[in-house]
This record gives sequence, structure tokens and C-alpha cells, in this order.
Amino acid sequence: MKRREFLSSSLAAGAGTLLMSNHRAVGEAADPELDVALIGAGIHGRTLLNCLLASGGVRIRAVCDVWPYRRNAAVYYLEAFGQKTVGFEDYRQMLDQVDGLQAVVVATPDFVHAEQTLASLQAGLHVYCEAPMARTFEQARAMAEAAEQTGKLLQVGYQRRSSPRYQLVAENLLGEAELLGDITAAGSQWNQPELWEQGWPQRLTLPAADLQKYGYADMRQFRNWRWFTRYSAGPFVSAAVHQVDVLNRLLGTPPRAVLAAGGADFFDDRQCHDHVTAIFEYPHEARTIRATCQVLTTTRGTAGSHELLVGTEGSLRTSDNPQWFTVFREPTAADWNVWVRQGFLVRPERAASSVPTPDSGGLLHVEETGLVEEYRLPLTADKSSLHYHIENFLQSIRGKARLNCPAETALASEAAVLRALEAVEAKRQLPIRAEDA
Repeated sequence: MKRREFLSSSLAAGAGTLLMSNHRAVGEAADPELDVALIGAGIHGRTLLNCLLASGGVRIRAVCDVWPYRRNAAVYYLEAFGQKTVGFEDYRQMLDQVDGLQAVVVATPDFVHAEQTLASLQAGLHVYCEAPMARTFEQARAMAEAAEQTGKLLQVGYQRRSSPRYQLVAENLLGEAELLGDITAAGSQWNQPELWEQGWPQRLTLPAADLQKYGYADMRQFRNWRWFTRYSAGPFVSAAVHQVDVLNRLLGTPPRAVLAAGGADFFDDRQCHDHVTAIFEYPHEARTIRATCQVLTTTRGTAGSHELLVGTEGSLRTSDNPQWFTVFREPTAADWNVWVRQGFLVRPERAASSVPTPDSGGLLHVEETGLVEEYRLPLTADKSSLHYHIENFLQSIRGKARLNCPAETALASEAAVLRALEAVEAKRQLPIRAEDA
């Protein structure tokens, strides 16, 4: 199947979610309220709480976190919004004691995603699970199988699948207009300098017995779990899995092989790699597209975190940050004004340039020709990608939408990035097995 055909068929089901909004038509009934619980009240958990609150029609009945400091803060915060929320230390007690729950949001460290998701699905609840799905592919596959067996929804947190910008690119720029011509290369860059050592107020230190009960060796590992292989596949997986998912979607297929290198080169006291560069091979009709994927944990770089597709007629840089979302037209490409008129693109205004004239010394002024032209997307989203993704999950529970990233869709990206870590250790290219995708 060609990429355009793949995109057309895979997007047909979700086309109606392109500009999902809270606004209702006059006289339309309000959405039924949903009873939801949160497991994990750290940074990501608090962000998800805000998205749930902003979406409306949600009662957050319970919050679970092993650290009283975070758990109590979330409960007090929700009280300010009129939410009657109970705090729990153990998620199993929460599932046992809170009646009437319909969904659980899992925002805990990677190594407990599978355990908590499986328990929630088996308790008859829909689940939104932060990405990556799990620390190993076997755990991720078990989660997908449990969702199928229980008949419950499992949305994986690849939020770019719900972003109107990414949907416009996939459906209109690539699927309909085939704007880039033949795509010849791709890549992604993730620069995240925030992963420095995380401390904690000494008065809030958890007792050693409590830490060990939940699998942590000490408070340092509890606060910096992303750097330890027992708790996480590492920063590369947690970042690259989002971008590989974007490339899979836009190229219309998962990769078939990966070559990678990396290590704990900067933070030599940590187990997980702080820098990784991978090259994924994507089959494309009779040829191959190679996509670089680099994750750095020490810098923001020159252009933030972004994905890039390069074609014979243009290039496309996508990003969760609208600042970096740009389309470039090759000077030899057919005119793009037709796509501007159809509202697919916006051509930025340029300052007038002077006409080159001979100078007084008899020399000609020379201007560079053949420059690519820059275009922007016409779409201005009024919410974050994460907010759109949470809304898609809630509306799917209500039967008004279909999940933009069910577990079976997420598995291909999980398989690719985890295989890349194996390639780092093997120091050679490895196939990405069909049974792992």
C-alpha cells in the first residue's frame, strides 16, 4: 500500500476529531460526567489533572501517590475547584475502595505502568497511560492484550496524534497534496536539559521501609528514577518514542531496522544513556528512507525538539512548539499558491529587497538564488496537544470519538525505540522484528 493510501485509510476514522472543542451547539445536551482517578501526582500527573479540569464534565474522585507530599498537594489543589477527592498511598486500595470509577489516568514511573494498567483494566476501568507504555516490550504487549480481552479503552500518551497541527500535516499536506514530492530522508531531535539531579526537602524524606515497599532503593532513586534501569528504559526511550510515533504515522509504516550508538557520557554516575543517536530504516515502496533520531539531555540545541521530513519538492519541520512548525518549498517545485488558496498553508510576508545594480567600482552586486521558500500552517490551536489527547480519551469513553492512540497503534513505536537500545549494546544494526510490532 502506498503512503497516500495508508494515510487516507488510517485517518478516515479520526478525521472528525481534527478540531475537537468544548463548545456545544445551542440546545445540545451537556456531556455526561465521568468519574476518574489519577495514579501518580508528580509533574506529569499534575499537568494531566489540569487537562482533566479544563476539559470539563469530570469528577476526579481519587488521587494516588506513594509520597504524601505530592498526594496531599493534589487533593488540596482539587478542593479549590470543588472536587471532592480522596487520597491513597496504594493504588490497589484505591481500586478496591472507590466505587463508581469509570477511568484511571496512569502517570507513574515506567516500571509500574504495566502493573497499574493491567489492574485497572481488569477492574473494568478505561485507562489513559503516559508514554512510554512500559519498561519492556513484553509488558507493553501484555497491556495491549489486556485491553482487547477486557473490552476497555487504553489510550497511550502519544499526544501528537491528537494535535490539530499534526493531523493537518498527515491528512492534508501529505495525504491530499503530497506536498513534499518523494520523501527521501527524515529525522528527529529531542533536546531536554531539565533532567539534572532532583533533590527534595529533607523533612519530606520517605522512610526506608516505605521506599523499599514500592521498589525503590533510596530517596535519590525515587526522585531520579529515569536514570536507573530498574525503573526506566531511560531518557532516550521516553523522548524518542513520541517522535518515532510521529515518523511512523507520517511515513505510513514502522521502521524495519535500526543502528544506534550512545552512552552515559556526560552523567557518568547514572545507569541510563544520557545521549543516544539512532538511524531507523523505513521501507518505502522499492527503496529505503533513513531517519536519524537523536536525544540529548544537556541542552535545548538550536531548534528545540522537532521532527523533519525531507522530500524532492519540499521539507517539513514539525514540533509540539508552534515556533518550529515550518514547511519549506524547493525552488524547483511546482507553485504552491493553490495550497495557500485552499487554506493548507500560509506564506509569510517578506520585506522588499532592492534590485541589484552596478556599484561605482564597476562590480556587480550578486544575490544568492535558489533559496527555499518558507511557509507556515494556518491553524492556531487553542489548547496543548496533551489537552486535545485527554479530550479524545474522554470523548471516546462517552462514545463520541475513537481513540487516536490505542495500545495496538502504540506498540510499533515502543518496539522500535526499545530495539534501538539493544542496537547500542550490540554495536551493530538490528532488525526490528515483525512479531515485536
